[in-house]
Amino acid sequence: MSRPDEAPDGVAVVTGGGSGIGLACAAALARRGVRSVLVGRRLHRLEAAAAGLDPQGVALAADLTEPGAPDRVTERVLEACGRIDVLVHAAGVFEKQPAETVDDDHWRRVLDVNLTAAMALTRACWAPLASSGGQVVLISSIAALQPFEGNAAYAASKAGMNAYGEVLRLEGRDRGIRVITLCPAQTDTELWAGKAPEAVRARMMPAAAVGELAASLVGLDRRVDIAPVAIRPVRDPWQGSEPAP
Repeated sequence: MSRPDEAPDGVAVVTGGGSGIGLACAAALARRGVRSVLVGRRLHRLEAAAAGLDPQGVALAADLTEPGAPDRVTERVLEACGRIDVLVHAAGVFEKQPAETVDDDHWRRVLDVNLTAAMALTRACWAPLASSGGQVVLISSIAALQPFEGNAAYAASKAGMNAYGEVLRLEGRDRGIRVITLCPAQTDTELWAGKAPEAVRARMMPAAAVGELAASLVGLDRRVDIAPVAIRPVRDPWQGSEPAP
Protein backbone atom coordinates (compact mmCIF):
# COMPACT_ATOMS: atom_id res chain seq x y z
CA MET A 1 0.00 0.00 0.00
CA SER A 2 1.28 3.46 -0.87
CA ARG A 3 1.37 6.18 1.80
CA PRO A 4 0.29 9.59 0.44
CA ASP A 5 -0.38 12.57 2.68
CA GLU A 6 -3.75 12.70 4.36
CA ALA A 7 -6.44 14.60 2.48
CA PRO A 8 -7.49 17.83 4.22
CA ASP A 9 -11.18 17.06 3.82
CA GLY A 10 -11.19 13.53 5.12
CA VAL A 11 -10.40 9.93 4.33
CA ALA A 12 -12.79 7.36 2.89
CA VAL A 13 -12.38 3.60 2.76
CA VAL A 14 -14.16 2.25 -0.33
CA THR A 15 -14.57 -1.46 -0.91
CA GLY A 16 -14.96 -2.58 -4.49
CA GLY A 17 -13.13 0.63 -5.29
CA GLY A 18 -11.38 -0.56 -8.42
CA SER A 19 -14.40 -0.21 -10.68
CA GLY A 20 -18.15 0.29 -10.91
CA ILE A 21 -20.11 1.99 -8.17
CA GLY A 22 -17.21 1.83 -5.72
CA LEU A 23 -14.90 3.78 -8.01
CA ALA A 24 -17.74 6.16 -8.87
CA CYS A 25 -18.24 6.89 -5.16
CA ALA A 26 -14.50 7.47 -4.70
CA ALA A 27 -14.40 9.82 -7.70
CA ALA A 28 -17.38 11.82 -6.44
CA LEU A 29 -15.87 12.07 -2.97
CA ALA A 30 -12.54 13.15 -4.50
CA ARG A 31 -14.30 16.05 -6.22
CA ARG A 32 -15.22 17.14 -2.70
CA GLY A 33 -11.63 16.88 -1.46
CA VAL A 34 -11.84 13.45 0.18
CA ARG A 35 -9.01 10.97 -0.37
CA SER A 36 -10.13 7.37 -0.77
CA VAL A 37 -8.42 4.15 0.17
CA LEU A 38 -9.61 1.71 -2.50
CA VAL A 39 -9.96 -1.85 -1.22
CA GLY A 40 -10.37 -4.90 -3.43
CA ARG A 41 -8.70 -8.09 -4.54
CA ARG A 42 -6.98 -6.93 -7.75
CA LEU A 43 -4.04 -4.66 -6.93
CA HIS A 44 -3.31 -3.58 -10.51
CA ARG A 45 -6.92 -2.48 -10.97
CA LEU A 46 -6.89 -0.61 -7.67
CA GLU A 47 -3.60 1.14 -8.44
CA ALA A 48 -4.85 2.35 -11.82
CA ALA A 49 -8.08 3.60 -10.28
CA ALA A 50 -6.31 5.32 -7.37
CA ALA A 51 -3.91 7.10 -9.73
CA GLY A 52 -6.84 8.59 -11.62
CA LEU A 53 -8.33 10.30 -8.58
CA ASP A 54 -7.56 13.84 -7.43
CA PRO A 55 -6.60 13.83 -4.62
CA GLN A 56 -4.82 10.63 -5.54
CA GLY A 57 -6.19 7.57 -3.83
CA VAL A 58 -4.52 4.71 -2.01
CA ALA A 59 -4.63 1.14 -3.32
CA LEU A 60 -4.99 -1.63 -0.75
CA ALA A 61 -5.42 -5.20 -1.96
CA ALA A 62 -7.30 -7.50 0.41
CA ASP A 63 -9.87 -10.27 0.39
CA LEU A 64 -12.27 -9.16 3.09
CA THR A 65 -13.79 -12.62 3.37
CA GLU A 66 -10.53 -13.96 4.83
CA PRO A 67 -10.34 -14.21 8.64
CA GLY A 68 -8.61 -11.17 10.12
CA ALA A 69 -8.51 -9.22 6.84
CA PRO A 70 -10.95 -6.45 7.92
CA ASP A 71 -8.89 -5.76 11.05
CA ARG A 72 -5.66 -5.66 9.02
CA VAL A 73 -7.20 -3.29 6.48
CA THR A 74 -8.37 -0.94 9.23
CA GLU A 75 -4.95 -0.96 10.87
CA ARG A 76 -3.17 -0.18 7.60
CA VAL A 77 -5.56 2.66 6.76
CA LEU A 78 -5.00 4.24 10.16
CA GLU A 79 -1.23 3.83 9.81
CA ALA A 80 -1.25 5.49 6.39
CA CYS A 81 -3.95 8.14 6.87
CA GLY A 82 -4.50 8.54 10.59
CA ARG A 83 -8.29 8.56 10.46
CA ILE A 84 -11.41 7.19 8.77
CA ASP A 85 -14.23 9.59 7.99
CA VAL A 86 -16.32 7.60 5.50
CA LEU A 87 -16.71 3.87 4.95
CA VAL A 88 -18.33 2.87 1.65
CA HIS A 89 -19.34 -0.75 1.13
CA ALA A 90 -19.59 -1.24 -2.63
CA ALA A 91 -17.92 -4.64 -3.06
CA GLY A 92 -20.27 -7.39 -4.11
CA VAL A 93 -21.00 -10.33 -6.34
CA PHE A 94 -24.10 -10.78 -8.47
CA GLU A 95 -24.66 -14.42 -9.32
CA LYS A 96 -28.04 -15.88 -10.23
CA GLN A 97 -29.28 -19.33 -9.30
CA PRO A 98 -32.88 -20.54 -8.90
CA ALA A 99 -33.93 -21.10 -5.30
CA GLU A 100 -34.57 -24.80 -5.85
CA THR A 101 -30.99 -25.39 -7.04
CA VAL A 102 -29.05 -23.02 -4.75
CA ASP A 103 -26.14 -24.99 -3.34
CA ASP A 104 -24.27 -24.32 -0.13
CA ASP A 105 -21.16 -22.98 -1.88
CA HIS A 106 -23.14 -20.45 -3.93
CA TRP A 107 -25.14 -19.31 -0.90
CA ARG A 108 -22.06 -18.98 1.29
CA ARG A 109 -20.01 -17.14 -1.34
CA VAL A 110 -22.70 -14.53 -2.03
CA LEU A 111 -23.51 -13.94 1.64
CA ASP A 112 -19.84 -13.84 2.64
CA VAL A 113 -18.91 -11.21 0.05
CA ASN A 114 -22.06 -9.11 0.07
CA LEU A 115 -22.95 -9.11 3.76
CA THR A 116 -20.53 -10.77 6.16
CA ALA A 117 -17.47 -8.91 4.87
CA ALA A 118 -19.33 -5.61 5.19
CA MET A 119 -20.26 -6.44 8.76
CA ALA A 120 -16.70 -7.39 9.68
CA LEU A 121 -15.12 -4.27 8.18
CA THR A 122 -17.74 -2.01 9.76
CA ARG A 123 -17.04 -3.60 13.13
CA ALA A 124 -13.32 -3.01 12.69
CA CYS A 125 -13.84 0.63 11.62
CA TRP A 126 -16.54 1.49 14.18
CA ALA A 127 -14.26 3.05 16.79
CA PRO A 128 -12.28 5.18 14.26
CA LEU A 129 -15.57 6.31 12.70
CA ALA A 130 -16.88 7.30 16.12
CA SER A 131 -13.69 9.27 16.77
CA SER A 132 -14.12 11.26 13.56
CA GLY A 133 -17.91 11.55 13.64
CA GLY A 134 -17.86 9.52 10.45
CA GLN A 135 -20.37 8.00 8.08
CA VAL A 136 -21.09 4.55 6.66
CA VAL A 137 -22.52 4.14 3.15
CA LEU A 138 -24.00 0.75 2.32
CA ILE A 139 -24.50 0.09 -1.39
CA SER A 140 -27.38 -2.36 -1.22
CA SER A 141 -29.73 -3.12 -4.12
CA ILE A 142 -33.31 -2.74 -5.26
CA ALA A 143 -33.34 -6.54 -4.93
CA ALA A 144 -33.61 -5.97 -1.17
CA LEU A 145 -37.01 -4.38 -1.76
CA GLN A 146 -38.30 -6.04 -4.94
CA PRO A 147 -38.12 -9.78 -5.69
CA PHE A 148 -36.61 -11.10 -8.92
CA GLU A 149 -36.48 -14.70 -10.03
CA GLY A 150 -33.13 -16.42 -9.73
CA ASN A 151 -31.84 -14.01 -7.08
CA ALA A 152 -32.41 -16.01 -3.88
CA ALA A 153 -28.92 -15.63 -2.41
CA TYR A 154 -28.31 -12.14 -3.81
CA ALA A 155 -31.66 -10.78 -2.61
CA ALA A 156 -31.15 -12.36 0.81
CA SER A 157 -27.71 -10.77 1.11
CA LYS A 158 -29.02 -7.32 0.17
CA ALA A 159 -32.11 -7.54 2.36
CA GLY A 160 -29.76 -8.51 5.17
CA MET A 161 -27.62 -5.47 4.39
CA ASN A 162 -30.67 -3.22 4.63
CA ALA A 163 -31.64 -4.68 8.00
CA TYR A 164 -28.05 -4.46 9.22
CA GLY A 165 -27.88 -0.85 8.05
CA GLU A 166 -31.01 0.07 10.00
CA VAL A 167 -29.51 -1.36 13.19
CA LEU A 168 -26.29 0.57 12.53
CA ARG A 169 -28.30 3.73 11.89
CA LEU A 170 -29.90 3.44 15.33
CA GLU A 171 -26.75 2.43 17.17
CA GLY A 172 -24.59 4.99 15.42
CA ARG A 173 -26.61 8.01 16.49
CA ASP A 174 -25.22 8.20 20.02
CA ARG A 175 -21.70 7.62 18.65
CA GLY A 176 -21.96 10.45 16.13
CA ILE A 177 -21.97 8.05 13.15
CA ARG A 178 -24.46 8.51 10.32
CA VAL A 179 -25.42 5.47 8.23
CA ILE A 180 -26.75 5.75 4.68
CA THR A 181 -28.17 2.83 2.72
CA LEU A 182 -28.62 3.14 -1.05
CA CYS A 183 -30.67 0.60 -3.01
CA PRO A 184 -29.88 1.15 -6.70
CA ALA A 185 -31.72 -0.75 -9.39
CA GLN A 186 -30.01 -1.78 -12.64
CA THR A 187 -26.72 0.10 -12.85
CA ASP A 188 -24.29 -0.41 -15.72
CA THR A 189 -21.22 -2.05 -14.20
CA GLU A 190 -19.08 -5.03 -15.09
CA LEU A 191 -21.29 -7.20 -12.89
CA TRP A 192 -23.69 -7.25 -15.86
CA ALA A 193 -21.07 -8.55 -18.29
CA GLY A 194 -22.51 -11.64 -19.93
CA LYS A 195 -25.80 -11.18 -18.09
CA ALA A 196 -27.41 -8.39 -20.13
CA PRO A 197 -27.20 -7.35 -23.82
CA GLU A 198 -25.35 -4.14 -24.61
CA ALA A 199 -28.60 -2.42 -25.61
CA VAL A 200 -30.05 -3.17 -22.19
CA ARG A 201 -26.92 -2.00 -20.39
CA ALA A 202 -27.09 1.26 -22.33
CA ARG A 203 -30.47 1.95 -20.74
CA MET A 204 -29.28 1.27 -17.19
CA MET A 205 -28.29 3.99 -14.76
CA PRO A 206 -24.65 5.07 -15.02
CA ALA A 207 -22.50 4.19 -12.03
CA ALA A 208 -21.35 7.81 -11.89
CA ALA A 209 -24.89 8.93 -11.02
CA VAL A 210 -25.06 6.55 -8.06
CA GLY A 211 -21.63 7.67 -6.89
CA GLU A 212 -22.61 11.31 -7.13
CA LEU A 213 -25.75 10.71 -5.08
CA ALA A 214 -23.77 8.84 -2.42
CA ALA A 215 -21.24 11.66 -2.11
CA SER A 216 -24.00 14.28 -2.04
CA LEU A 217 -25.73 12.51 0.83
CA VAL A 218 -22.45 12.24 2.71
CA GLY A 219 -22.13 16.02 2.36
CA LEU A 220 -25.67 16.68 3.58
CA ASP A 221 -26.22 18.59 6.82
CA ARG A 222 -25.49 16.18 9.67
CA ARG A 223 -28.72 17.12 11.40
CA VAL A 224 -30.50 15.18 8.65
CA ASP A 225 -31.11 11.45 9.11
CA ILE A 226 -31.43 9.41 5.93
CA ALA A 227 -33.66 6.35 5.59
CA PRO A 228 -32.80 3.76 2.92
CA VAL A 229 -32.97 5.34 -0.54
CA ALA A 230 -34.25 3.43 -3.59
CA ILE A 231 -32.88 4.55 -6.96
CA ARG A 232 -34.33 3.37 -10.28
CA PRO A 233 -33.82 4.12 -13.97
CA VAL A 234 -36.54 6.32 -15.41
CA ARG A 235 -37.68 3.34 -17.52
CA ASP A 236 -37.13 -0.39 -17.19
CA PRO A 237 -33.93 -1.02 -19.18
CA TRP A 238 -35.21 -4.46 -20.20
CA GLN A 239 -38.10 -2.85 -22.07
CA GLY A 240 -37.70 -1.22 -25.50
CA SER A 241 -35.31 -1.76 -28.37
CA GLU A 242 -33.33 1.48 -28.56
CA PRO A 243 -30.71 2.73 -26.08
CA ALA A 244 -31.73 5.74 -24.06
CA PRO A 245 -30.20 9.03 -25.27
